[in-house]
Amino acid sequence: MPRQVALHPWEFLGESWKRLHIDFAGPFLNHMFMVVVDSHTKWLEVFRMSQITSQATITRLRRLFASYGLPEQIVTYNATTFTSDEFQTFAKQNGILHITSAPGHPATNGLAERYVQTFKAGMKKLAHTSLNIEDKISLFLLQYRTTPNCTTGQSPADLFLHRHIRTRLDFLKPCAKETVRKKQYQQKEHHDRTAADRFFNADDAVYLRSTVTGSHKWIPGLIVRQTGPVSYEVRERDSDTVHRRHGDQLRPRAIAEPDIDVTESQAELGDGVDGSSSQEVVDANMQTPELLEPEPVVLRRSNRMTKPPKRYMP
Repeated sequence: MPRQVALHPWEFLGESWKRLHIDFAGPFLNHMFMVVVDSHTKWLEVFRMSQITSQATITRLRRLFASYGLPEQIVTYNATTFTSDEFQTFAKQNGILHITSAPGHPATNGLAERYVQTFKAGMKKLAHTSLNIEDKISLFLLQYRTTPNCTTGQSPADLFLHRHIRTRLDFLKPCAKETVRKKQYQQKEHHDRTAADRFFNADDAVYLRSTVTGSHKWIPGLIVRQTGPVSYEVRERDSDTVHRRHGDQLRPRAIAEPDIDVTESQAELGDGVDGSSSQEVVDANMQTPELLEPEPVVLRRSNRMTKPPKRYMP
C-alpha cells in the first residue's frame, strides 16, 4: 500500500450555507436517512427517506433550499443518486457547483461521513424512549444544534441563526431580564421601608436645596413642571433661574412667609416654616410647680458591738 498523500483541507468560505456536505445513512433503525451539514456553522439537517432515488433527493433538497436559500457548492460521494443526469441538471439550473468524491474514497466527503456517525450515536441514546422515529430525530437535532461544537467553539444555532435557541435547560436558570426585575423589586422594597411618596404639581410652593458645595440652604421656589417620575423643574422665587431637582431635593413650603434663608433642619419641618427660632412657648397663666427639696438619705449602720480579739500568750 502506498503512503497516504498529504492532507488537503477544504477551502474555508467564511459564510454559512455556502458549501453543504451530503450523505446517506442506513439502513439504520430500518430506515434510510439523508444527512446534510453546513461546512461553516456545522448546522445539521436530517431527513428520513422512503427511497434514495434522484427524484426523492431533489424533492427534499428543494424544501430545504426553500427555507435557507441556494448554496454555492454541494459535496457528495460518487453514488448513482448524485451522478444521474436528473441531479446534475438540478444542480446546474440552480447555479450550484456539484463536487463529488473519488470513487472508493469516501474520506473526500469526510465531514458528511463524520456527521452520519454523530447522528447514529445520538439516535442510539434515544433508543430507550417511547418516541416515534420522527420525534427522536427532532429531539436529537435540537440537542445537537444547541450544543457548542468542538471545532467552532459555538453552537450551530448561534452561528447559523445568530441567536440562542430556547430549550428546557433554560427553565433551570432564570433569564437576565427576570433576574434584573427581581433585584430591582427587592432594592425598591428595601429602600421604601423608610421612604415617603412626595409629589408636586405645577406652581406648588417648595424649597429647593442649593447644590453649591458646602451650602445647606434651601431656596424658596415654584414648581414649573415634572420632568420625570421623581424629578422636576423649579424656578427660584426671587429670580427667573430654573433648576432641575430630584424629589429628595425638594420640600413643601407655605405661601405666606418672611423673606429669609432657610436652613436644612428648618426645611425638614415641611409646611408652616417661617424661619424663626424654634422655641417652646409657656403659658403665662400656668403656675410653675414648686421645687421640693429632697429628703436626706439615712445611711444604714450596723448595731453589732465588736470586741478586740483575745490572743494566746504563753
